[in-house]
Amino acid sequence: MTWNATDDVIGALDLVEIDTSDGTHRFMLAIDGTFIDKDGNSWVGSTLLSSPRLESTIGGNAPSGSVSISYFQPPGDEDLVNNLVSQGNDYVFGREIRFYLQKLCAIDEFYAPIIAPMLVFTRTMRTVSYEATGAEDRRITLSFESWTEDRRASRRIAYNTEGHKQILGGVANPSLTYMPTTSLQEEKLFG
Repeated sequence: MTWNATDDVIGALDLVEIDTSDGTHRFMLAIDGTFIDKDGNSWVGSTLLSSPRLESTIGGNAPSGSVSISYFQPPGDEDLVNNLVSQGNDYVFGREIRFYLQKLCAIDEFYAPIIAPMLVFTRTMRTVSYEATGAEDRRITLSFESWTEDRRASRRIAYNTEGHKQILGGVANPSLTYMPTTSLQEEKLFG
């Protein structure tokens, strides 16, 4: 069975797959438990794991995204933050993070899915940051590029004869030499 956006569903799971130097790790966002997909991959869920709304380009802005986990560090347990700090950003930098959507057409499919997760988008990870509040509260945030990251670095093409030549591969438009260079039109204050 394949993914069909028009099918009736009872719900969907947000899945995240992270490539690290240790291998691939799979998570469910904002849901506790473990989900095993059609291909046998195990996705570990936690209500502590979240990703803020991911934005597209609006008005020339190319926002980045992040995935965070906030948790309580038990005093006697091994400190996850110290383990990640020792690895540094090389643990994730330049590696892929993939977001999937798992459609569920019936409750039974949570235990025996018949459709594989659908890849929604892939991004490139950049940094891991850490935050400690008080003695035991911790937050780990994984940042990744926007799918429009390259747009920030792109060169602006002016709307003139040279810009037209760039767009069309060497064919200039001589009529653009007569284009007004300003939109200001002076008007008399008193008639």
